[in-house]
Amino acid sequence: MVELGRIRGAIRNRADEALRKGETIDFAVEEWFKKVDEIESDVKKKFDDYGKDDKRVCCSSGCFTYLGSRCKLSKEAIEKMGVVREVQKHGTFSSISHLGPPPSIDQTPAGYFEVFESTKIALTQVMAALDNNELDIIGVFGIGGIGKTTLMMEVAKQAKRELNFDEVVMTTVSHKLQLEKLQMEIAEQLGLKLRERSLPVRALRLATRLKLVKKVLIILDDVWERLELIQVGIPHGAEHCGCKIVVTTRSLDVCNEMDCKSSINVKVLNADDSWKLFKRFAGNIGESPTLHTVAKEVAQEGGGLPIALVTLGRALRNKEPHRWSQALRALRTSKHEEIKGMNEKVFSCIKLSFDYIQSEEAKLCFLYCSLFPEDYDISVENLVMYLVAEGLFRNLETLDERRTRLHAIIDSLKGSCLLLCSDIEGYVKMHDVIRDAAITIASSDLYGFMIKAGLELRYFPKVENPTTVKRFSLINSKVYKYPDQLEYSELCALLMQVDGYFLNIPNDFFAGLKALKVLDLNGYSSILPTSIKCLTNLRTLCIQGGSLKEASILGELTNLEILSLKESTLDVFPVEIRRLTNLRVLDLRLRRSRLSLQYDDVTVPPNVLSSLSQLEEMYLGKSFTRWEVEGLSGRSFANLAEVACLDHLTTLEIHIRDCNCFFVDFVNPQQNLMNFKIEVNAITYDREASKTRRLIVNMHDDNGGLPKSVGSWAKALLKRTEQLHLQNWKDLRNVEQLSAEAFTCLAWLYIFNCGVNIICSSAFFKNLVCLENLTVKSCSECEVVFLSDNHTIKKSVVLCLKSVSFRDLPKLNSIWKGIDPYVFQNLEYIAVVKCPKLLKLFTPMYAELLKRLVHLETYSCEGMVTIMSNDDDDQLLAFSQGFDGNKILFPQLEILILSDLRNLTSLIQPKILLDFPSLEWLRVELCPKLKQLPFGFQSLSKLSKFEADRTWFEGLEFQDETIKICMEDCFEELHFEEDCNKTN
Repeated sequence: MVELGRIRGAIRNRADEALRKGETIDFAVEEWFKKVDEIESDVKKKFDDYGKDDKRVCCSSGCFTYLGSRCKLSKEAIEKMGVVREVQKHGTFSSISHLGPPPSIDQTPAGYFEVFESTKIALTQVMAALDNNELDIIGVFGIGGIGKTTLMMEVAKQAKRELNFDEVVMTTVSHKLQLEKLQMEIAEQLGLKLRERSLPVRALRLATRLKLVKKVLIILDDVWERLELIQVGIPHGAEHCGCKIVVTTRSLDVCNEMDCKSSINVKVLNADDSWKLFKRFAGNIGESPTLHTVAKEVAQEGGGLPIALVTLGRALRNKEPHRWSQALRALRTSKHEEIKGMNEKVFSCIKLSFDYIQSEEAKLCFLYCSLFPEDYDISVENLVMYLVAEGLFRNLETLDERRTRLHAIIDSLKGSCLLLCSDIEGYVKMHDVIRDAAITIASSDLYGFMIKAGLELRYFPKVENPTTVKRFSLINSKVYKYPDQLEYSELCALLMQVDGYFLNIPNDFFAGLKALKVLDLNGYSSILPTSIKCLTNLRTLCIQGGSLKEASILGELTNLEILSLKESTLDVFPVEIRRLTNLRVLDLRLRRSRLSLQYDDVTVPPNVLSSLSQLEEMYLGKSFTRWEVEGLSGRSFANLAEVACLDHLTTLEIHIRDCNCFFVDFVNPQQNLMNFKIEVNAITYDREASKTRRLIVNMHDDNGGLPKSVGSWAKALLKRTEQLHLQNWKDLRNVEQLSAEAFTCLAWLYIFNCGVNIICSSAFFKNLVCLENLTVKSCSECEVVFLSDNHTIKKSVVLCLKSVSFRDLPKLNSIWKGIDPYVFQNLEYIAVVKCPKLLKLFTPMYAELLKRLVHLETYSCEGMVTIMSNDDDDQLLAFSQGFDGNKILFPQLEILILSDLRNLTSLIQPKILLDFPSLEWLRVELCPKLKQLPFGFQSLSKLSKFEADRTWFEGLEFQDETIKICMEDCFEELHFEEDCNKTN
């Protein structure tokens, strides 16, 4: 036993050394140790038992008992020695250990992971996606430093623990992809050795190993571009249904390139969570109210970005109060280099994202966004005007093409989290920390930005070397004294927007800015300095929201391409604008002068607009409404022929007071208008620009009714119109009268107070294939909305029509007369209000085909006796469609409102069961003759709100009282006097 103990000790020393190296002891060695322990324990037990027996020997027979015991023990010892020698024989191991499998992901150190609101949402979404068998590739994107890697570590642990993944692998891809290294890291975590040098062979080996795992999760962290999974050796989809892949990246574009079935955005922390994280790393801030306030403001400057909050907290931990104040000033003036770690950890991270922007155009667009103050809503349209003037996108011919390209860049920057969405449509924002990094990049000599936006400067900032400045921003900065003249020979963009104070610029201020291409004077309210005429290279001039008494000097800027005076006041139209023959954009959507409540005082002189032959976009809005009729001699102001004959014009916003001006024919009108908002005698005007093709025609009695002919320019517009409003047109009998070829692009049609008796016939449906919304209101002669030309049932046309609304139509007796219901199968919304002659809405055959209907409401139709009933045509339709007539299902209907239908006796005739499995809100009021609701049980499965009069509800007849009990659970009593007032 002594020798066996010596051998065991030697092997144990070797085993301990192997364990320290991270190796796993061989199974045979572990079994040998167990055998030795068993022998040692057995021998010890035998000797202990012998000692006890020896003490119990009695005098009468003690000698014989003792001798027997010794004899038995000797025999057992001889047998045990044989076992010991056998164990010693097997204790000669050439190798006692081997490299074991790598540690599982859930065995890695926990680190610091705290569930904040934003990370909790992202974590929940990722875990739900992993549990969804339909999703094999999941994308997680967010700005650099947001905490994606930390989040993925937690996802890996929870996936292993809660979703029972057999293997979880996590590896970093990085912006410098090394495929061989990536394969090796994945293989090592699977315990696989890749000895081959050929990348395809390594990929096959790795894929073969992964297919052996029933359920595996692979997390690819920090992906910068599309990664071909087949080249790595990662099977997925049909090749391996149990393989899930999570890709983390800074860009939504990468998620799309990787074919992610779900893309999850990790957002910045809210204010409370930011403060909580910041305090954890900043240490004891103390009880000083002053320090506490400063610390709060420092945390706010972190903008909810974890890497910035952690870096700031560590840099200021246990520092004196004056160091905190100094750091706050540095953050507010974008001097982040004064704060330890901000350059190395925070801004280097953002700089990497910037460097990875592939085009110089996109980089300049990103940097331009830093010209605006913190938390500023940045107009994308303003960016278009600035960057086009800088010469970006020169390979694109039209301004609209350049705008489209810029919008694509903006979307890409938002997808990369370098820009943020704004609450205002058409605007973007920039995160404060991102902006600080952008300012650092933009201030280099390469880009030459000087950014002094949103500051209280008093004096105009001085620059040591003015020749290095190319772009200067003073947006919303208060400067009370300007130099007599600027000497910035290389300056190409100057943004001097003002906010609520007077901008007093010296007369010679612009004389030295010969290279200037962009000038923004938004809010300027004074006489323009005469030196502005020295800006011979100026391409974009914006004076929005200002007040110009006299603007004739603008005619000197002959190279100007974009002129925007939007929301400014202008007392006299500057006829000198006719000299701006290079002008491509003219925005004169003015606001009313304080001296005039009407726009009539300012008109467009004749032969000015026609001189602007390169004009692509013209926005006049309601600023100029008086246009002379074509053909009149001795004109005192412009006519529409000047507009219609501009060859390059693609976008137009204009208001026309006289309807005759619009319908008259012009000589050789151009047909290039793709975007327009034209209002003919309209009462209201929407000032916000949009790319919708909208036409409003408001005909009053004094305009002579229907024009004798519709000119070619008006016909071309009708053919391209997407939104059409027809108002107060008493001679209009149906929309087909306007043009037989019109409306092929029409998506929205609104008819108000017109003389129509039918809206259109089925033969005209081919012109309405794009129509989605139809509203007919206050048309006293309207009897039928859709009328069939004959009784032939055809399915050749299916309208896109989703929403119909018919209101205040006193003669309406049929909505769809003789029309195959198949045509209207896309309807989602139906509203019928104040149509007293209407007896029903539709037939059961129509109802059977309205599978997509979501909302149905009808008010104040005193003649209505039922919602659905058969007619003669319906029998033929039912036969042709195979309708059995036993039950009607509205699978998508969520809202049903029946109000003030005094003669309504039933929902359907003959009585057929109605099922509304999606119904959530039912409202029935002032329907005293309605005694039954033929609902099936499916109609109650989602019903959460049932509004009605208590007395009426108690008087309803139910075939099954269970339905009544279920409806009682969500019943809410109506008060009719109040509701009737609302209806009327």
